[in-house]
Amino acid sequence: MVIGADNSSAHGDPFRWHRRCLWMVLIVAALFRLPFLASHPIGVHADEASIGYDAYSLWETGRDQHGVYLPLFARSFGDYDEALHRYLVVPSVAVFGLNAFAIRLPNALLGILTVWVVYHLVQALWGRPSMACLAGLFLAISPWHVHFSRWSVRAILLPLLFSLGLLLFLKGKDRALYWVLSALVFGICLHTYSSARVFVPLFLVGLAWIYRRELMRRKGISFASACVFLGILVGLLSFWISPEGMRRTWEMVNLDPIALIYSYAAYFSPDFLFFSGDSNLRHSLLGMGQLYHCELVLVPIGLWRLWHEKREESRVLWLWLALYPIPAALTGEPHAIRSIVAAPLFAILSGCGIYTLWTRLQSKRQRRIFTTGAVLIGVTSGLVYLKLYYVDYPKYSGWWWEYGLKEVIAYAEQRPYACILHNQGFYTSFYIHVLFHTRFPPKAYQKLPQVLRENRWEYVNRPLNDKYLSLDASLLSFEEGVVALIAIRPEDIDILDQTEYVWREVHRIYDPGGKELIRLVEAKKGESKK
Repeated sequence: MVIGADNSSAHGDPFRWHRRCLWMVLIVAALFRLPFLASHPIGVHADEASIGYDAYSLWETGRDQHGVYLPLFARSFGDYDEALHRYLVVPSVAVFGLNAFAIRLPNALLGILTVWVVYHLVQALWGRPSMACLAGLFLAISPWHVHFSRWSVRAILLPLLFSLGLLLFLKGKDRALYWVLSALVFGICLHTYSSARVFVPLFLVGLAWIYRRELMRRKGISFASACVFLGILVGLLSFWISPEGMRRTWEMVNLDPIALIYSYAAYFSPDFLFFSGDSNLRHSLLGMGQLYHCELVLVPIGLWRLWHEKREESRVLWLWLALYPIPAALTGEPHAIRSIVAAPLFAILSGCGIYTLWTRLQSKRQRRIFTTGAVLIGVTSGLVYLKLYYVDYPKYSGWWWEYGLKEVIAYAEQRPYACILHNQGFYTSFYIHVLFHTRFPPKAYQKLPQVLRENRWEYVNRPLNDKYLSLDASLLSFEEGVVALIAIRPEDIDILDQTEYVWREVHRIYDPGGKELIRLVEAKKGESKK
């Protein structure tokens, strides 16, 4: 007998109506992802604004913000991102306009779709709808996955397409044509996020080894599938090894063996997974890991089941677990985005763990008590997460989300300032916020000269609508009688005293936690300070 085997025929299955259960799980996934998208997270980060403005530009002109026609890779702050996600944002921007809700809605929908795919993936792995519903539910409320489903980040495509590719591969055992579709989807994975460049090829090598006998029995379709994937891979290699494709790679990759081992191991640490998460507060919440505390028990039980099953499908999940940290470990400390491909895996393991516990119980009374307790723990965990996300997170995450820049631009747009400036201690990506929040016409922007500084994060646009400049406030230079509005950090306000201009404060911007983030001051020549 397989350990944790499904005895539902003898004892009854609490998820008998599994299709209704799937719909309930999808509703839960929607409730965790769709409400208050425009305001939570509380600001629009520069990366989001760049994606949104590219989508807006593609819709208006067929070109990205830099004038490249239908790009495969879009330039963003000196780096080159896979452009697939931007194309998926285009329809939303076309319907809802250029705003936070429009650029985040596709990610929320992709997150919900991933839950549906994972349900069917677990069905293909075990053929047990109860376990599939549980795995889908864990992903529906997963802190790791929910967080990246609520803002515009291209990495959300990786867990979706990877899970879909694996699902199609498993279905190919019954209908070989699915293998070709699987290879195509795995190839598209390479267009989702940088981590896929390492993870997907390594995983496919391991997958081919696990199923080598079956692949050899159907050599024709196996060869055709390999050609589909390799055709996409080879087509991308020329860009990946180009100076543009390697720009961030050389800056971030650390090949020191000791550091790699330490970084790899950190992705399995309870601190990262269950307690603290990613140190970047744009990727994680304070006081919470990438998973729930209860999963600290459930994940090991799921692994225990895999260990005892000795099935090919179980080895596939072990392979997934072993490989997921590798791309992220190459770049240093635990990083939730670069390892997001593991979010569905841990949901599957948790679902497998709780299902195994339930099937080990012999009496209906034990199962009833266990089910009640599990529901209470699950509801409590979900409510705690929602409280941390909606109530606490906005109070301390403003700086990480560049909160206040929308207000700065709105303030400037309502007044006839000759120019708006900020100092280099401020957000160096200020220009993209201007483009995004003013809906600056893409055709006009594409005609402007643009200078890329040595620091890849800093663009200087001269001029942008003859109004917005990005300068160091200590180097201000404008004619007598011209009034400029300067956005500056409170701690940098003394810089203004080092200039020859007089200034007065006109407005302050605070985050929801009451912390002062930005001061707005007027500066001009020829008057005494007020």
